[in-house]
Formats: sequence, C-alpha cells, structure tokens
Amino acid sequence: MIRTILYVLMAEMWNTVGQLLFKTAANTFPPVQGRNWRSYLVFLGTVVRQPRILLGLFFMTGGLIFWIAALSQAALSVVFVLGSMQYILVLVASRFFLGEKIDIMRFLGTLFIATGITLVALANLA
Repeated sequence: MIRTILYVLMAEMWNTVGQLLFKTAANTFPPVQGRNWRSYLVFLGTVVRQPRILLGLFFMTGGLIFWIAALSQAALSVVFVLGSMQYILVLVASRFFLGEKIDIMRFLGTLFIATGITLVALANLA
C-alpha cells in the first residue's frame, strides 16, 4: 500500500505542476472573441503555441505514467480516493506560487478531503 501511496503522490505532484503551468499560461491569453467556430480555432492556435502549455502537457503525461503505476498496485476505488491529494497540493501550490487567497471555507473543505484520504489509506493498511 505504501508503494501505491507514493505512486499516487508522484502522479499528483506532476499533475499539480502541470496545472500551475496551464494556469500561468492561461493568464496571458485574451478572452475568446465571438461565438463562432473561427474564434475558437484562433484561441486554440494561441493555446497550442504557448510553451507553458506544452510543458504542462509534459508534466501531465508524467503524472499519467505514475497514475497507471498506482492503478497496477491497488483497486481503482482506493487509488481514485488517494488521487484527491491533488486538491491539497493545488491549494498549497496556488497559494505559494500564484498568490491566491485561501479563505476558511476552502481550507475546511480541503481539510475534509485530507481526512477522507487518511481514512481510506488507513483502512487499506490494515
């Protein structure tokens, strides 16, 4: 079970870095103009040419590899709950790297998620 937790933690750390890269890239994009297919194609062209998006995809792919390794070790119902660690990692990373504010409701919600992850992990260690 420890190996599964480590694989999931690695997957979620890689995915968190990918999400941070996606967010910093998205902050530079202009809003989609218009509501026709051409405006969405222009936006898509902007997205795929952004180096941080490509680097984010690299990190998300790394996360996928660790995720599949975790799935090979334990039941999906266990691995999926452990994958909720990403909520915690993204909350902390958003605060430190993006300067986002963490209000009490966000903190409490994340604390409940952490409690659930702990309970699932402990149940599977027995």
